[in-house]
Amino acid sequence: MKGAARCYGKLREYLGTVPLIDCHDHSGECGPKYADPIQMAATGYFASDLHSASSDRDMDIMCVTERPFEERWAAFERAWKRSRHTGYARVVKIAIKKFYGEDDLTRESYARIKDKMLNLQAPSVFEGILEDAKIAARLEDVWPDTRKVLDGTLKLTPRARLVIGIPGYHAICNYDGVQSMVAPLNRRVTSLDEYIAACREIFEGWKRFGAVAFKDQSAYSRSLDYGNPTRAEAEAVFNWIVEDPRRRASYPDQIKPLDDFLFHEFMRMARDMELPVQIHTGHMAGIRNDIAKTNAVHLTKVLELHRDVKFDLFHANWPYSGELLYLAKNFPNVAIDFCWANIIDPVYCQNMFKQALSSVPHGKIHGYGSDYCGQVEMSWAHAKIARDNIAIALSDMVEMEYLDLDEAKEVARAWMFDNANEFFKLGVKA
Repeated sequence: MKGAARCYGKLREYLGTVPLIDCHDHSGECGPKYADPIQMAATGYFASDLHSASSDRDMDIMCVTERPFEERWAAFERAWKRSRHTGYARVVKIAIKKFYGEDDLTRESYARIKDKMLNLQAPSVFEGILEDAKIAARLEDVWPDTRKVLDGTLKLTPRARLVIGIPGYHAICNYDGVQSMVAPLNRRVTSLDEYIAACREIFEGWKRFGAVAFKDQSAYSRSLDYGNPTRAEAEAVFNWIVEDPRRRASYPDQIKPLDDFLFHEFMRMARDMELPVQIHTGHMAGIRNDIAKTNAVHLTKVLELHRDVKFDLFHANWPYSGELLYLAKNFPNVAIDFCWANIIDPVYCQNMFKQALSSVPHGKIHGYGSDYCGQVEMSWAHAKIARDNIAIALSDMVEMEYLDLDEAKEVARAWMFDNANEFFKLGVKA
């Protein structure tokens, strides 16, 4: 992508020199190892657009590498032709241009790409791509073995900083679920007080390992509208669960008091441990999701109550930009995170970057997060799109004489590196 403003070229050239903080990723290990280019394209987020443009049956055909090539290619090609201009598709096209020298994924280029597929499982290749993208640090939500976190033996991918995933800890609904969450401590809990104390001990162990934030993606399974139940209400649910291992509390009505109460307890832990909280808002992976429950505006009561907790609200709240701009403008403890959003909808982000500059203090914007699972070549392409989006937005604002070129460079550096480096206390040297 290219901006129309006269200063776009100079600004984009500068952005190419600025390091990035990747505010959100899921690369628990180097990889993946692709079987062929169809699998490469249909792994990750573009799979959603392929699915949206085709059918359940066609997705099953193209993703099973044991099926005959002609059958797989026919299913893929039908969907590719109908979806090849989305933000997700641009990631694939940029990646195959960069790493394979091909302008498109065609029957002819398929064979050429297949003969030189990247070995992303090699740490040297993986880190080399990060270096080329100038990604200086990555915040990783990777659902690791907590025992390895607590004993310090967990191995992370290059440049990774761990975040503490908490949905499973507050969404408990039966006895086995309760005990599995605290099993790394080699103990059983029999009361709500014991469970909360065990969670705190586990989270403090994660922080000692080097975790830099909490992360919650409960929006996939519930509304972000957290109530504020009493301890007695939560304890009644917990006691009902643990007194009989055969019981399972139903959601939403039965489990919600416990779920909501524990969420607030964990926010207090975040405050005490001085760790920010990253929260999934807006768009969800996959298809056939309910977007209404993920709107960041549902968090208003949480933001109001936990004023001493810093919140990093994800995905630019796509498609609800106005609500997130409002929250960031009005709540000192809210930052806007554009992780993933730059490829969900590049034009949305270009427009929102401009609106954010004019409505929200620019020190509250985190401009990039790859949000991939090991597909580091796609993270490289995503980083290019994020740089393009920021350059287009800020050069347009220079053209409008809203700010000058030097000021645009200052803002761009803040969005790409400085803000997140400070917010998460990463201490990364540029």
